[in-house]
Order: sequence, then C-alpha cells, then structure tokens
Amino acid sequence: MFKLSQAVIAEKNKLASGSAMLILFEIRHKKLPEPICIVLNNENIEWNGQEWAGFPVELDDITEDSKGETPSLAFKVSNVDRTIQGYMEQGNGVVGGTVTIIVVNSDHLESGDTFFEEEFAIAKSNANDEYATFTLGPSYPLTARRPFDRYTKNHCPFKYGDIVCGI
Repeated sequence: MFKLSQAVIAEKNKLASGSAMLILFEIRHKKLPEPICIVLNNENIEWNGQEWAGFPVELDDITEDSKGETPSLAFKVSNVDRTIQGYMEQGNGVVGGTVTIIVVNSDHLESGDTFFEEEFAIAKSNANDEYATFTLGPSYPLTARRPFDRYTKNHCPFKYGDIVCGI
C-alpha cells in the first residue's frame, strides 16, 4: 500500500481539480546506458530528479483468455522521429527489460508521491514508421515454483555440516 501525503490525498478526493494525473513510463534494459523516461503528456516534466520526455503513448487493455496463456499488455510509443527505435536497436529490441508504469499528480511532482506503480517485463517488441510497440507481461514468471525450495518431513536438502546447514 502506498503512503500518500495529506496534500495528495486532498487533491485526489476533490470533485473538480485543475491538476492532471500523469502516466510515466520508465523503460530499463541492461544494454541501455540509462533508462528511457517518457510521460504521456504534450510537454516534458521534472519528477523525482529525472527529466521525463513528453511522448504520444497508447496503452491497451490487459488481455486474458480461458486457455491459460500469460496475460499481456500492448504498449505503443510514437516512433515518428525514430528516437525510440534507436534505443531499441541499441538494446536488441529491449526484450527482457522492464517497463515501470507510474501515475503521479501534476500539482504534486515535487513530493515524489505516486498513486500507482507497477513493473512489467518486455516480452516482445517491434517498430514501424508510426509506433514502437512493446508487448508487456508480468515481471515474474507465473510458472515458477512458489515457494522456491521444497520442504519435506524427515529430510534436509543440505549437506550435513555445510555452511548452509547451520549445524
């Protein structure tokens, strides 16, 4: 649960407001020297000590089906000036990277408070002359074992006297 300041809570609860909710997208990949920080806005903003570039962005609904496939989300960024495509070529399509979606209030950018923050993994990407499209999925594997270790009665998985054993 996010802890919001009283000023942000009061702004959120107003019936009418002069401020806007801004959606920020932070794209990270190990081959990129720095994260790509964009905001769904017509101008750049400064938030959390970082410059966020205003870009046209489209965010589709999360797709789900009854066949048990992993849910996905299409995220499109304007590629008219080929800026995003340059980053994609530098990071091999940025597949395997992450996209963090953050929602903030335009009147309370200096507080650093967020209304929503979620991280997604980039499963697929492609670019054309109009959009760079990223297919996002969950940032953790849904098919991985939870909990990670297996515990059974009367059996210790560690070698006796080893550092992990503790005896």
